[in-house]
Amino acid sequence: MKKLFGIILLFLIIAALASAFFLYNAEPDFLMDRFYKNIYSDRLGPAPEVMLNETPVHFDRTAEVWSIQKKNGQWYTPPKASDNAAASDGDTNPAAAATSHEDRLAVTVDKEPDRVSLKIIEPDSGQVVLEEQAVLSNLPLPEQNGTFTYELTMEWTGEAKPYRGNYVLEIPVTVDLPEKFVFSVQRLTQGQLLEVTVYYADEPEDILFEQSIYSKFKWHQQGGLLRGYLPTNYNVKPGSYQINYGIKSEGTEFTQEIEIAEYNYNIQYLYVDPETEQETRNDAAYAEYNKYYIPVRNQSEPSRYYTEGFLLPVKGRLTTEFGETRYVNDFPTSYRHLGLDIAAPEGTEVKAVNRGKVVLSRSFILTGNTVMIDHGEGLFSVYHHLLNLSVKAGEITERGQKIGEVGSTGFSTGPHLHFMMSYYMMNLEPGYFLVGQPITYENYQELIQ
Repeated sequence: MKKLFGIILLFLIIAALASAFFLYNAEPDFLMDRFYKNIYSDRLGPAPEVMLNETPVHFDRTAEVWSIQKKNGQWYTPPKASDNAAASDGDTNPAAAATSHEDRLAVTVDKEPDRVSLKIIEPDSGQVVLEEQAVLSNLPLPEQNGTFTYELTMEWTGEAKPYRGNYVLEIPVTVDLPEKFVFSVQRLTQGQLLEVTVYYADEPEDILFEQSIYSKFKWHQQGGLLRGYLPTNYNVKPGSYQINYGIKSEGTEFTQEIEIAEYNYNIQYLYVDPETEQETRNDAAYAEYNKYYIPVRNQSEPSRYYTEGFLLPVKGRLTTEFGETRYVNDFPTSYRHLGLDIAAPEGTEVKAVNRGKVVLSRSFILTGNTVMIDHGEGLFSVYHHLLNLSVKAGEITERGQKIGEVGSTGFSTGPHLHFMMSYYMMNLEPGYFLVGQPITYENYQELIQ
């Protein structure tokens, strides 16, 4: 009898072990959630924590989707630990308040996400002031003071690891930082534009800024950010310039040395059919030019139309550099060449170099079919001698949009685009906007052809 009992017991143990082994591997859906929590503890949802300078700060978990992959390959969604904010958040944690430029806002999480995206939102207006892919170890601060909501989305794709899902965190952040001055360069060459940015400038009138490079300097305000420009070209004397800047109410004053290097501009000898010169360079042509062309660049949209970099308006052969002095039919001219001449076959498409408002689109005796685009904050692009006009004044043109075709209208010796960039009335080397350096006879084949 004992022997029979032992056999039955052994059979039951083997059956139990087999059943357990089967359940462990087959994982049927009727198993309790506690089973999966114990077996897959390493695959459960992450526990994020938000830190400001290593101190935990308040956040809300506003969305949570999480699944784990079972041994049988199927995906399983465990129950949420809480329908509210993350337990690690806690009501006792303070809100994030950044008061120093060295402050660092970070998110720690035990499972590194595959993608992280961030929106910084101004709660009162709902405006998104920043949207980008983010790095959890160092989330960016807005470029202006105020109270913001960080909407942080973390995604786990499940492609490389046996879990997938996404978490959305909302982090209230208050920013109260002192003004910060940034100079785009400290050494520039004639024809280059110096950009000065003041971050966290709550009171523009409180900014001290003294310089002798450009007499018409002005600030362009965008929220709590100020941008100012110091344009240079052949009319600005090379040398060392001192800029004094600071905050009036705080009595702070700092000095920045700016070096402007001389550029060796070429001399061009141009021969034009006397009849063409007589028809396009006369009193009527100059009167029309002065009346309709000159005044347009005196006014500009106070904020930028564009958010991307500048692109080439047309590819071709460089026939005249920026800033060249000219002899036309052996007679010296009183002006410099104000842009780039790019020769291309007639009818070649000409593109807008960036987003902006068309402020001029008409035919001139002197410059032929002409388009002028205001890109905001005093920056203009100009296109001469077009075969035709594809845009009208008042339109918003997009970056890369066709605005016309290469032609030879006006004072021109053949099909080409005369292209200019200017800060208000002051012409600049276009190459700095298009390719980051002057475009010359030596490098144009590499850069624009």
